[in-house]
Amino acid sequence: MQLFTNLIFYIALSLGAGHFLRTFKDEEGAPRLQWYVAGVAIGVLSGIVNAVLVSGGTLFGAGFNLDVVLGSFMGGLGTGLFIGIPVGLMTAYDMFKRFTIVDGWILFFKITIVFIVIGGTISSLAVPKYSGEQWLDFFIFGLAQGSIYALIALGYTLVYGILFMINFAHGEVYMSGAFTAFFVARALAESPSKEIPSFWESYPFVSLLIIMLVSMATSTVVAVALERIAYRPLRRAPRLIPLITAIGASFFLQYTFRGFYGSGVEAYPTFTVFKGDMTASNLLLFVAIVVVGGLGSVGLIPVYRYLKKVFLSYPKLSWSPFVLTGAVLFLIAYLIVPFLHNAFVSIVNAAIPITPEVAAEQEIAATAEATIPILRSQFVVIVSSVLLMVGLYNLVQHTKMGKAMRAVAEDKDVAALMGIDVDRVITFTFALGAALAGAAGIMFALMFRQVNFFMGFYPGLKAFTAAVLGGIGNLPGAMIGGLFLGIFESLGPSLFLEGLGIDSPYQLKDAIAFTMLVLVLIFRPTGIMGVELSKKKA
Repeated sequence: MQLFTNLIFYIALSLGAGHFLRTFKDEEGAPRLQWYVAGVAIGVLSGIVNAVLVSGGTLFGAGFNLDVVLGSFMGGLGTGLFIGIPVGLMTAYDMFKRFTIVDGWILFFKITIVFIVIGGTISSLAVPKYSGEQWLDFFIFGLAQGSIYALIALGYTLVYGILFMINFAHGEVYMSGAFTAFFVARALAESPSKEIPSFWESYPFVSLLIIMLVSMATSTVVAVALERIAYRPLRRAPRLIPLITAIGASFFLQYTFRGFYGSGVEAYPTFTVFKGDMTASNLLLFVAIVVVGGLGSVGLIPVYRYLKKVFLSYPKLSWSPFVLTGAVLFLIAYLIVPFLHNAFVSIVNAAIPITPEVAAEQEIAATAEATIPILRSQFVVIVSSVLLMVGLYNLVQHTKMGKAMRAVAEDKDVAALMGIDVDRVITFTFALGAALAGAAGIMFALMFRQVNFFMGFYPGLKAFTAAVLGGIGNLPGAMIGGLFLGIFESLGPSLFLEGLGIDSPYQLKDAIAFTMLVLVLIFRPTGIMGVELSKKKA
């Protein structure tokens, strides 16, 4: 009850003070005060009044646990300033312009969101319930989850950038790859006998690569078939028709795979190598791979250029220089990384001797065996996602096909006149987005292990939210939007809602994600990195 009355206090005070300050006008009818000056004044007034109300123990004042730390007056003043200044700035900015009833309702919604976010954050951090390590766990989990959202969101933004349509069946494309790869994973995990370990246990990284390729291939086939059968005949139709078709295709794929694979929830086999926390040795192995991969990539540039000249007269084999160079780089890494890793481990163990207390606490014998507070599965998901996103960005920006994609996105008819095969580019775009979604499906399986025919619905909606949040049609925006949404969804329940005394706040994490979508559409419809679109594209 007190939170509700305190919200009424901020709404009434900010609207009343804003209306009063806007009455001070010059001879030309313009406000005498700048909106930001008026906003700060409203915030200071809110802080002082809230401090008095908290000190008096009234129902309309709330300190959000800051009064427990700083005392009634100072806690109420600090809380009032933290909440009142943003509320005052928003109120003054809106009211010092033409202010209608619709603007008033939107302002009410804005004030409510700011009140919940800032008030809940103050309450959670003033009397902390979680340790710094637990907040770090929330952040890492959100980063890993956001990486999956970002990979799926890239499929939405790629298709929108080319066709200016939302492919609402993309969540089911993501599901198809992960669900199909489960049966391959189960076959690899089956042992021929109790004495002989399964292929899954003996070769975990090869198994991961196999199911990743199966998932990406399945998602690609489904997406290409979807584009060819459902979307290509409607390319010149009004935009509402492909949108409705996409929704229908989503339900069709859901229940088709339900018929193929059943309606039950299936559990992926466990990767023993990815269980538990990272160790310093694992991190040094990653550093060795990065060093060898980076130096090897730079050193093989002349080889790549030479192979490119050799295959110049074979257009159908234009992919060969990249594949051959990549194979050479993989062979070099396979031979050199183990030696470099052992060297790094020896250097760290010698340079940083382990103390007896740490050795006894963690039951280890060397510094390189010390644990790092991040799960191996989360680390693999984050690193793999970043590599895929960087690879996609470079493909779009620095390859011939990427240039063709950008040309088709700009103007299909002109691109066709310039000799670009528009249908081929669009099909490639669908395939590229689907391959990333298939990879995201395996990363989801690494983290959560469960798959079913309905698993693409909510991640698909959240990935669409991430694409809108970052700026639909903008590749870096979709990446940032996905990461931001994952972190916000992981930290939000504990940071915003739990401090307000809400029971089971994690049941509202989906509501937080979709509230983000509404906020973006209100405050910045073009997204974080979006740009104003022309009437032709809008």
